[in-house]
Amino acid sequence: MTKEILKCSNCDLYTLKAVCSKCGEKTLSTKPAKFSPLDKQGKFRRIYKKKYKGL
Repeated sequence: MTKEILKCSNCDLYTLKAVCSKCGEKTLSTKPAKFSPLDKQGKFRRIYKKKYKGL
């Protein structure tokens, strides 16, 4: 068992268990990705976000 909160991607239930008690799907971490100043794809993500911001 982990000490972080997890979320089921199927039914959106938050739990501390590795498997959702409601639907039986595997749960995922809710932590955001780590920030890196050496992000190789950051330039393309910012261009995409700027281009499709209105959508």
